[in-house]
Amino acid sequence: MKISVWRPSPGLVISCIALLVALGGTGYATALQVPRNSVGPAQLRTAAVTNPKIARNAVTSIKVANGSLVRADFRAGSIPAGPAGPAGPAGPPGVSGVERVEVTSATSSASPKSGQMACPTGKRLVGGGARLNGTGVGGSPPVSVAIQASYPDNDNIYRAVGREVVATNGTWSITVFAICANAT
Repeated sequence: MKISVWRPSPGLVISCIALLVALGGTGYATALQVPRNSVGPAQLRTAAVTNPKIARNAVTSIKVANGSLVRADFRAGSIPAGPAGPAGPAGPPGVSGVERVEVTSATSSASPKSGQMACPTGKRLVGGGARLNGTGVGGSPPVSVAIQASYPDNDNIYRAVGREVVATNGTWSITVFAICANAT
């Protein structure tokens, strides 16, 4: 009986040698004895030394050069605030005298219904909207009624139109409201 002997391929032999060299290199580095004070700025790359790599209390105030630290080097709240600066210029005036005004159309089953609401004198339109009201068939307002249009007509008037999508005998109305504020 013939016994066959397995022989590794040349690729396997080369990859095993490369693995041994790679692992052996790190072992050599750990065994290397570095003399004290032999590593300085010339031997270190930029940002090579980070906080986790520095021993606790290794850096003291004696070892830090005056004027070498900036605000970003300190924890939030550890530097007291300086004196208050001069007051800045006044900002633009805010909105004042806000008021909501509204008008409601007649309640009936007629369609379409429209309404408009103007702001009081001296005030400008800043917003508005419309609401359907009713006690007709299908709920309040009737489900067959919809707001067709709701829009600002200019800087002082808000308009809206409601219409029956499907004819109904239910009575309904439309309320148009405008949000006004002092003009500045």
